[in-house]
Amino acid sequence: MRKEIAARFAAAATTYDAHSAAQRHAAQRLAERLAALHLPPRPRVLEIGCGTGHLTVLLALHLPGATILASDIAPAMVAACRERLGTNTRIDFAVMDGAQPAVAGPFDLVCGNLVAQWFDDPRAAFAALSALLAPGGVLLLSLPGSETFREWRLAHAAHGLRPGARPLPTSQACLAALPPGDNRIETEHWVDRPPQGIDFLRALRAIGADTPAAGHKPLGAGQLRRVLATLGPTPALTYEFLYLSHRQP
Repeated sequence: MRKEIAARFAAAATTYDAHSAAQRHAAQRLAERLAALHLPPRPRVLEIGCGTGHLTVLLALHLPGATILASDIAPAMVAACRERLGTNTRIDFAVMDGAQPAVAGPFDLVCGNLVAQWFDDPRAAFAALSALLAPGGVLLLSLPGSETFREWRLAHAAHGLRPGARPLPTSQACLAALPPGDNRIETEHWVDRPPQGIDFLRALRAIGADTPAAGHKPLGAGQLRRVLATLGPTPALTYEFLYLSHRQP
C-alpha cells in the first residue's frame, strides 16, 4: 500500500499545484500556528509530506532563521519542491516515508500538512516522529478528519453503496494516538465547491489522493452516475481539518 500511495503522488507531481486548493488552505492555517510555538531563533525543522512545497514556502517565510529538511515519500514531489525552493540554501531535500523517518534528530519542529491520514499505524508514526524532537520540541500536523466528504458518503448511502476512500480518523482517535506531552487539537470545516461532482474525483486523482481502501471495488458506470446525480449539479464537499500539536516534555 505504501508503494501504491507513493506511485500515485509521484504521478501527480505535475498536476498537483493546479488542483490543491485544500492543501494550500490547510498549509496556511498550519503556518499561522507557528507564531505561538516559541521556537528557538534558529530552529531545526523537519517537514514530512512536503509535496510541491505549499507548507515549505511558508516555513521559510515564517521561520527565517530555520534550517529545513523537506521530505516526501514520492521522489517526483521532492523534485518539484526542490525546483521551487532549491535556491534557498537553508533548505535540504530528502525522499523519505514520514511514517518511518530515516533521519537523525534532534529537531525543534517536525511538521506535515495533510499527510498523517496516510499512516497505517498513526500511534507508531507519531511516536517515531516525536522521538526526533529536542526537549520542548513540537510536532505540528494537519490532516483531514472523519467528517471529511460527508456529502460524498451520504450520496453513496442513498443507493446502498459505500465509497472507496480510506477511512479517516476522528479527533479523539488522533489525540489518543499522540505520545505523552502537551497535546492539543483544533478543528476547522472548509467547503470545496467544484463545478461538478466529477470534477471532485478528477481533482483527487490530479493530486494523487485517490488511493482506495484495501479491497475496494470501483463503482460501475451506472452506479457512479446515480451517486453524482444525488450529489447534485453544484456540489459542496466539506473538509474537516484537524490541526494537531504535541510538545515534547
